[in-house]
Amino acid sequence: MPDKFRYRLGKVLDVRVLKEDRTKRELATAERERDRERDLLDALQARLSASQKAVGNSLASGQTANVQMGNEYSAALGTKIAEQAKRVKAAEDRIAELEKAVKLATRDVKILEKHKDKSKERWQLEENRKEANWINELAVQGYLKRERRRLEDEAEEAEHEAQLAADGGSAWITGLMAAAEAEADRRRKPERPGPEL
Repeated sequence: MPDKFRYRLGKVLDVRVLKEDRTKRELATAERERDRERDLLDALQARLSASQKAVGNSLASGQTANVQMGNEYSAALGTKIAEQAKRVKAAEDRIAELEKAVKLATRDVKILEKHKDKSKERWQLEENRKEANWINELAVQGYLKRERRRLEDEAEEAEHEAQLAADGGSAWITGLMAAAEAEADRRRKPERPGPEL
């Protein structure tokens, strides 16, 4: 049974996957934080809008004291809005930074995954080659074993026939030997030329 594929940079790949996951979680947290900051900014802007409307109503009704307090409140809200806008900008900058980090981490993971796939392909080709060599070796060993057995059987048969011939063995062997000798004599005698005409 062939070995299982083991990626030699598996631990590095695991660390990179963990880093990618951690960076994605940080990005999600930063996006939630940015959304909270935007909600606060929207609430402050709504309060400013309501304050300005109230100042306009107070001005229309001639309540100058309310107008003065409304203007001061609006100015304070304007300062808070400016500070909140800076927080939103900082949160958006953090998100842009984390998005770049996620892209880099994802790229690093993909590079190692591609390397892992190519390594596995090379390993599989090597395993297939080893298996083919092993099968060829088995076939050669089987052939050599059958050939050795055939030669041993032929040697045993020849030894058995020689033993029978030496013992003067059976009538069949004696007849076969006599026929073989007669054939050999016939081939040794030259043919007589016939009369010339």
